[in-house]
Amino acid sequence: MNLIHWRITFSYMLFIAILSHVPQDDLPSNTAFKINHIDYFFHLIEYSVLGFLLHRSFNDDESFSISPIIGSIIIGVIFAITDELHQFFVPGRNMSFADLCFDFIGINIGLLTSYQRS
Repeated sequence: MNLIHWRITFSYMLFIAILSHVPQDDLPSNTAFKINHIDYFFHLIEYSVLGFLLHRSFNDDESFSISPIIGSIIIGVIFAITDELHQFFVPGRNMSFADLCFDFIGINIGLLTSYQRS
């Protein structure tokens, strides 16, 4: 069993958690681009990468009897929910159902991209 994919995936999840811990006041403002809801785009990209990495990890690890697609969705959604809950406790940040929806869409885009490559 090669753990390199899982190490990359967990490192990326840690990176997301660290980004989520940055208070709102420390985030760059959106005055340069003047694009409303650009954070949805960032959630989509961020979780597309996570979905891709999760699918690769499950696909390469033969010790799981669960489908790589189902495993990626379950772990990805659980992580997205806990990430949104985590933001509730960060000053200036909040939980958002819309963010969670874009996280879910991103996870699916990433895992489908990985699935097509395998």
